[in-house]
Amino acid sequence: MNLFLGIVLLILIAVAVLAIAAFGISAITRERGKHGTSGSLSSAMLEMQSLVDPGKKQVLEATRELEEAEEDDASGDPPKR
Repeated sequence: MNLFLGIVLLILIAVAVLAIAAFGISAITRERGKHGTSGSLSSAMLEMQSLVDPGKKQVLEATRELEEAEEDDASGDPPKR
């Protein structure tokens, strides 16, 4: 009788572990869509580096100007000069 209860308990524990793992995996895949891309992460790192290294600040400013120019092109407005 004790052997039977032990086996049932092990099966229940295994099922609980698998359910928790499945829940964790589904939560991780759901969260991936909500966060930005690796490009946004590298942009954030460039922001941090620009505080320390003046050369990075110039790169960051040039990148922002390029992004603004691309946004203006996409909106159909004439470029600002």
